[in-house]
Amino acid sequence: MIESPARREHPYQPSTRASEGWAVVAFAGLVGIVLAATTQAANATVTAPAEPRPSVSPRLSAATQAELMSDVLPASPPITITDPVTDGASALSDAARQDVQAAVDRLADESDLRMFVVYIESFDGTEPVDWANASSNQSGLGTEDLLLAIATVDGEFGLSAPSNVPLTTAELGAIDDAVAAAIEDEQWAPAAVDAADTVRQSTQATTGPLLVAGIVVGGLLLLAALGYVGWRFAGQRLLQRLARLTSASPASGGPTPDELAGQSLTELDERAAAALVGIDDALKTCEQELGFARAELGADATRDFELILARAAGDVRQAFAIRQELDDAAAHADEASGADEAGRAPDETGSEPDAAGSQPEDAARRTRLAEVIALCDSAADTLDARTRAFDDLRRLQQRAPELLADVDAREPEVAGRVSAARATLEQLAERYPESTLAMVSGNPEQAELLLVNAKEAVGAGRSALEAGQKAVAVAHARGAQNALGQAVMLLDAVDAIATHLEEAAGRLDKSIASLTQDVVAARAVTGDFRVTLARTAAQASLKHVEMTREGGDPLAGLQRIAAAEASLDAALAGTRDDTEVAARASALLRDTLRRVDEQLRQTSDFVATRRGAIGSAARTRLAEAARLADAARSHQPADPTAALGEAQRANKLVQEAARLAREDADAVVTAAVEAHPDSGAGEENGPITGGMLLGGILLDPNVVRTRKRATTARIGGGFGGGGFGGGRPEALRRLGTVRAWWPASAR
Repeated sequence: MIESPARREHPYQPSTRASEGWAVVAFAGLVGIVLAATTQAANATVTAPAEPRPSVSPRLSAATQAELMSDVLPASPPITITDPVTDGASALSDAARQDVQAAVDRLADESDLRMFVVYIESFDGTEPVDWANASSNQSGLGTEDLLLAIATVDGEFGLSAPSNVPLTTAELGAIDDAVAAAIEDEQWAPAAVDAADTVRQSTQATTGPLLVAGIVVGGLLLLAALGYVGWRFAGQRLLQRLARLTSASPASGGPTPDELAGQSLTELDERAAAALVGIDDALKTCEQELGFARAELGADATRDFELILARAAGDVRQAFAIRQELDDAAAHADEASGADEAGRAPDETGSEPDAAGSQPEDAARRTRLAEVIALCDSAADTLDARTRAFDDLRRLQQRAPELLADVDAREPEVAGRVSAARATLEQLAERYPESTLAMVSGNPEQAELLLVNAKEAVGAGRSALEAGQKAVAVAHARGAQNALGQAVMLLDAVDAIATHLEEAAGRLDKSIASLTQDVVAARAVTGDFRVTLARTAAQASLKHVEMTREGGDPLAGLQRIAAAEASLDAALAGTRDDTEVAARASALLRDTLRRVDEQLRQTSDFVATRRGAIGSAARTRLAEAARLADAARSHQPADPTAALGEAQRANKLVQEAARLAREDADAVVTAAVEAHPDSGAGEENGPITGGMLLGGILLDPNVVRTRKRATTARIGGGFGGGGFGGGRPEALRRLGTVRAWWPASAR
């Protein structure tokens, strides 16, 4: 007998082929048990269902909601489902309706699923499944709810089912076939009865002896395989194999590199912008929810979640910093391109300039945009990982009545502040120009709308509790809490700007005196053209501030004086010793940071309370301004001059952020006016429908469920505040025209 060379080279190594096979068997057995147990849990019988959830936007009529959400809803108006059986076409007799109701009840009693049936006359040319999905979304149906819509005149039907419904494609096809057969014969009641019975039978078929046999066989295979592999190999080798298998699948809900590679640069840019807006909204909501939890439970109970939020916020700050770098690079490229275009003679051939040189820049930009998206997804994953733990901590389902009662009790106090805020703004308007108050002039009206929304949410939450719908009650409680919190923020901002303007008027005198001394010192320096220019500009600034002091903006005056003083200090630095230069830089730095902090607070409040209208550019400038302000503070002890430069850059960016944020809000109003020029007080909600919609707490993308499109997991920014979670808005960021109140003076 001739031995194989391989066996002679390694006489003490056993064959691994059989062992590898047993490892695969072990893994398969483990997967089988997990799948079987999961299936058993998924098909556990639940108690009788509660009434259907109310609409996610109870303030608006069905027609108005369809108009506002035109990007995600079909043209034919959907309806809000309030009963398990809705006969809008008078297709059922009393007996037939009882048969349908009995079939729906049987399904609810014997499975986790619920079915709602709607009869209408026509879908008006809309795809039946799209109409059904739209009505399901509008009604806030849960992830275990199905909606069967039947149009009697059209002879068509649409079935809306959640994307994770425990029914196979074949079982859904069987339901479609059963309904279609009955509708062909115009048997309207049997169509719904057959659908509900088919669903019930399908869910029952997934349990039984086969499941038990699967668990037993899987367990035996697993025990046998583990024993064999443990005997032949060290456990570490098997763990390494399983670790490699696990790492082969993506753990994040973010996009894959291949998916990003298939997108154009413009699409990638838009995706990064949407990701930034979504995760920024999520952070703001999480911060608000964490504040509620801290007030309810104490700082010790929420410390872990504060660390989680800080970690996610770090990723978001880094993402915004990258976006700011890209925006700066694009701005510089545009400037260089403009200068080049001005100095270049026209091309007689009419051909475009060679674009090959831009390809490396495009590749670098793609890489950086992918980093932005990855950082946003990392932050979302960080938050999402603690969503359930945070909800368990707050015990919202058990405490929903308490939360609703708390909002109801606090609402009158907050409402009483609205008239006081209006009076404060009227007094300020007599002393300061409109532009000074532009960031807060709409706050009382927006707060008033939020309070109305909060009261409606409390009422809807209590109705949901009476119907046994605890999850729906929690959503409304969260919405009411967030609406009330935003209202308080808006009213606090009015009080804050009144205080800030009064302090600014007092500081203006000191700033004028300081700059006047510098001008006198500069006159003693002769022969230095730079000093002469800086002194002349400072004198002009002093004259302008003095002329506009009465009825002018003290904040703008402080800005102008500070800029002139910084320029003059830089020109005179060569005539002063290092100690004096550092002391003056430190003093000017403190003054600049004080103004930056106030502007950051004011602009942050504006964005947070109007997040439904604010885009990524304003948020990027705001984040970069905050980063530079922090950097200036950290560098102040060692290098106050360098820190002053960072603070001045932050000052410029926060002003730009405020301007962009106001422009975004103005654009929303302009679009609303153009779309509805005849809107008046006779409408259901009048000409103003801001409130939760403008505040970014109206629509929860998690209720968008369809067999054609997977859900989007934007937990942090949906209706009811969304809780402690991340944000991936992607397809559902733009919800149509937001009709928001905004004063004419700020347009």
